Amino acid sequence: LGEGLGAKETPQQRYQRLQHEVQELVREVEQIQNTVKEAAAEEELTPMALARQVEGLKQQLVSSHLEKLLGPTAAIDFADPDGALAKRLLQQLEVAKCSKATPGKSPAKAPAPTGDAVTFELYWR
Repeated sequence: LGEGLGAKETPQQRYQRLQHEVQELVREVEQIQNTVKEAAAEEELTPMALARQVEGLKQQLVSSHLEKLLGPTAAIDFADPDGALAKRLLQQLEVAKCSKATPGKSPAKAPAPTGDAVTFELYWR
């Protein structure tokens, strides 16, 4: 535009320059608005909110692991997953204890384990 050469700006040139500057200003304002919106979205993720999300994900992981471990037919109290696992294990031990014909003798051939029970072998001297 010849700004540094001492030439005077015509009204047409001035109008075009101002129009261009207004367009730049509008773009900058839009960028700032987008940045503010993104910052507001990031601020919603406070440490407490993240902790709640982590706890929920942990609970989902535990429940899916227990469902795989115990089977889909097992009644599981997901508020106390460790207690549910312990109860299920005790039930399986009772079933195994009652099914033994002669205690103290080891069978010649161990029966094939079923999918819904846990088999333990105990050796002592």
